[in-house]
Amino acid sequence: MGPITYSICHKPVIGLAMWITGLCTFWPPIPDTEISIRDSGLVLNKEFSAPVAKSYLFTLRFVFPSTEARLKDKLVGQRHVGGYCTGGTEYEDVPLPDRSGLGLPIPLKVIVRTEPGGIPVAEQTFHSLCTTGHMTTDKIRDIGRLHLNEGTYRVEVYNLQPQPAFDGIAIRIRLGSGDAK
Repeated sequence: MGPITYSICHKPVIGLAMWITGLCTFWPPIPDTEISIRDSGLVLNKEFSAPVAKSYLFTLRFVFPSTEARLKDKLVGQRHVGGYCTGGTEYEDVPLPDRSGLGLPIPLKVIVRTEPGGIPVAEQTFHSLCTTGHMTTDKIRDIGRLHLNEGTYRVEVYNLQPQPAFDGIAIRIRLGSGDAK
């Protein structure tokens, strides 16, 4: 999808028609990519293209071996707690009564550089705390959003805190549009 199609997809009538017919499908610049957060350090180093200038959302998908394992999970978290789930709040800053149901904090540093050239255009540390959705054997957490212009980039994602407790759970990172169209 290019900038013109993206713009038309947001028009009231024609945009709805295009969305219904699938013409507004926005493929993720980085599809689900398996990572390990068992140790600290670089977990993702990948080139990608942002097809339009907009805010993009980094997410984590936790894949459990069974539905029962997902239902019993307390590591990823069991609820979405308002303003603490956007990636900008550190666990220590969440009031004690609001911590119930949050998962283990996962601090991730994201650096986005232009390609070619390697000039940094974004560098931010996010604190993933809450689950934002689930499916049969999966739970999803938002990491955070970054605004990017149209172009080619390289992203580096660093896990800042070893997370050995997540052994046995497959973890995938994704960069998507973060909205329906």
